[in-house]
Amino acid sequence: MKTQLMVKSLAHACMWILFSTFMGLSHAEDQSALANKIESVDFSTLPGGRVSIRVKTTEPLVNAPAGFTLSDPARIALDFPKVGNGLAKNNISAGQGELKSITLAQAKDRTRMVLNLTKNVGYTTSLSGNELTVMLQANAAGAATVVETKFSEPALGSQQNAISNVDFARGKNGEGRIIVDLSDPNSAINIKQKGKTITVDFVNTDVPANLQRRLNVTNFNTPVIYVDTMKQGNNGRMVIEPKGNWEHSAYQADKKFIIDVRQVVEDPNKLVRGNKPGYNGEKLSLNFQNIEVRSVLQVIADFTGLNIITSDTVSGNLTLRLKDVPWDQALDIITQSKGLAMRKTGNVIIVAPAEELAAKEKQALEAIQQIDDLEPLRTEVFTLKYMKAESLTNILSDPKQKILSKRGSAVLDPRTNTVFVQDTPKYLEQVQAIINRTDVPVRQVMIESRLVIADDKYGKALGARFGVTQTSTPGRSSSTISGSTGNRPTGSTATTITQGNHNGAVQTALTNQFFGGNAVLTSSDGQPDLQTNLPVANAFGSFAYSLFHLPAGLLLNLELTAMESDKRGKVVSSPRVTTANQHKAKIAQGTEIPYLEASSSGAATVSFKPAVLSLEVTPQITPDDKIIMDIDVKKDRVGQLFGLNQIPSIDTQNIQTQVLVGNGETAVLGGIYEQIERDEVDKVPFFGDLPVMGNLFKRKTKQNDKTELLIFITPKLMDDNLGLR
Repeated sequence: MKTQLMVKSLAHACMWILFSTFMGLSHAEDQSALANKIESVDFSTLPGGRVSIRVKTTEPLVNAPAGFTLSDPARIALDFPKVGNGLAKNNISAGQGELKSITLAQAKDRTRMVLNLTKNVGYTTSLSGNELTVMLQANAAGAATVVETKFSEPALGSQQNAISNVDFARGKNGEGRIIVDLSDPNSAINIKQKGKTITVDFVNTDVPANLQRRLNVTNFNTPVIYVDTMKQGNNGRMVIEPKGNWEHSAYQADKKFIIDVRQVVEDPNKLVRGNKPGYNGEKLSLNFQNIEVRSVLQVIADFTGLNIITSDTVSGNLTLRLKDVPWDQALDIITQSKGLAMRKTGNVIIVAPAEELAAKEKQALEAIQQIDDLEPLRTEVFTLKYMKAESLTNILSDPKQKILSKRGSAVLDPRTNTVFVQDTPKYLEQVQAIINRTDVPVRQVMIESRLVIADDKYGKALGARFGVTQTSTPGRSSSTISGSTGNRPTGSTATTITQGNHNGAVQTALTNQFFGGNAVLTSSDGQPDLQTNLPVANAFGSFAYSLFHLPAGLLLNLELTAMESDKRGKVVSSPRVTTANQHKAKIAQGTEIPYLEASSSGAATVSFKPAVLSLEVTPQITPDDKIIMDIDVKKDRVGQLFGLNQIPSIDTQNIQTQVLVGNGETAVLGGIYEQIERDEVDKVPFFGDLPVMGNLFKRKTKQNDKTELLIFITPKLMDDNLGLR
């Protein structure tokens, strides 16, 4: 029987992304362009389980290389800017302490060195001439795991830097993202993971007083609960407290330093910890000829460091040949081929026949059920702060998805907003967990809408009135010619044209009267005596002229009227309302128009029709502080009056939509642009077409109106003390 076990280097999915940018260009081309290169890499084991890695370069480095760590798999990455790979290989096997191997990758003017570890350890770096020493620390037995990473070293002679802003956001995949704005991209940063917290030290960096605070980011629904930023001596410190199982990564883009904290969902049947589906274990090669199954399981246990418990009923031999297969996939193949099943709890794997494990699990479930039926009941009192007791009782007593056991019950006291729950301790803990998630203050949002109506109206009109009248017997009277011009308002004194007879008596021949700003020429009997009557309505000015010819006894009347108007205006309506998350709010202001409505008996009753400016909105706040809004904005006003009863119409402008807008951002919901252009000519047939003189027989009107309506919406989140964020 021949057994061969060979471990192959595996780049985890995360590390593959990190290396992909470094393998795009030719390695030979990059080496020839850089004067400084890595000449040698040596390592040795020191007392206490420490490992010393010595990297020698052609020229001394200006600063120690910046680095970052990955927790699953355990990796330390160091970046050497403007340094090439002078070695003839990219992979170096180590096998010293926690160091398994070293991988080098070069792209353009940078070389990345990755230290592949068996588990996470802290490290320090030091420079001495052209030699860099990386010291891997060893964790003491029973001590809390502390992994420290020098993300970036300070530049020589650097001045004190500052943090200008600290922000938090939810990533696309639900990760918590802490974003720190730095004043200098070369700031020195140390990252330390101790137990269940992440500590980030910004060396020689000032933290303004307004940023020294705690960010409670529980409502973002990410693994991060709190982010504390503080000043510690000359340094700035940030403490990140996540919850549950998580992993983190850090990177920097110019002056922005970003830490992502991702949740790791533990599958009890999954052998390798991580979020990615499929098999993620390190690869191995197996070549077995008729070997006992128990022996193969022992080989995998030695390789992975896990504890594998094999049932006494597992027996038989197998022949197996696997090459470059993840070890978790190899274990899955072995168990399936022999009808076995496995269950993982922590770092212990139990392997047994599938029927045997199913029987044991059934017995365990039956025992739990018996405990639920026999365990004494307890009564717990839950006093709610923000949630109504009736709502919690409805949740606990929902028949479709009952949370309490079949013996449990819930009774509410609306006066004190208290719920009394009686059940076993296990179910009472579930009720407390539900209250912790639901009995929280509802977030508030203020929504402001702006309706802007801008109009530009221009109009011009020109009209004429013309007539010839026989006033007396020809040849008997002298003539008097008078004319009038001017811009005369309504109610001004009329101009009178008179004639005299042989006896010197004076009688009025014609009176020019004005009604509503329009001149009306009349004869002695008071009736209009005109051949054309095309004046401009509501004219702002007129020119009137009368000529009396005595030999012919004729009176020539001529009046020109004109109007020109240019109007520009803007109307801004801005309703605003504050409401709770997912609660509808409405605000309205306006008038109600009465009208008569016939009833079934024939009598008329007075009804009212509202004409208001209103804003109706239902907001929903997303975890990343954006707001989804169902909006109904309406602006009504009284229009024209119709009929003998002067029934009014309503001019309405309305928009109904759903939008997603960021906090404090303004979105344009819609707009209506209307333009009216009109040229009108009223004229007497034939005479109105005559050159020049035709203007006395026509009326011209020109209109050019532009109206534009724009509707804006701006939501703003409010913090717990009702202030705007």
